[in-house]
Amino acid sequence: MKLSDFKLLADENIDSELIDYLRNQGFDIKGVKEVGLVAAKDPDWLDLASKEDRVIVTQDSDFGKIVFTQTTNFTGIIFLRLGSLFVNFHIQTIQAILSADPNLSPPFILTAKNVREGVRIKIRHARSDGFRRNLRCQ
Repeated sequence: MKLSDFKLLADENIDSELIDYLRNQGFDIKGVKEVGLVAAKDPDWLDLASKEDRVIVTQDSDFGKIVFTQTTNFTGIIFLRLGSLFVNFHIQTIQAILSADPNLSPPFILTAKNVREGVRIKIRHARSDGFRRNLRCQ
């Protein structure tokens, strides 16, 4: 599956301009105000995302910690590593992910970090004995 095949759920740390950008790209995405989870705990986000078969878009590394250390169902997590507070920086990161057009098999964690040399993308897909890394691109 491609990223465009998934519905998205934007964590509260995702700027509304980035949500609007993703909507304009044709994504079915819900933000924090739309789902009534302002100040909710991360497990509540994971639960909602799982129920609605949505991929969480976040800048919060705690989601990865939760899925690695606890048994939880999830479709996917897109973790945008911090690097700037400017929304255009994160839009560039999303554009790089869309350009790379990786194949994604749920459950997965996609980590993207925008650095001077470009955007580094790392994807881990779950399997029965843990996660395996299968793609790294810049």
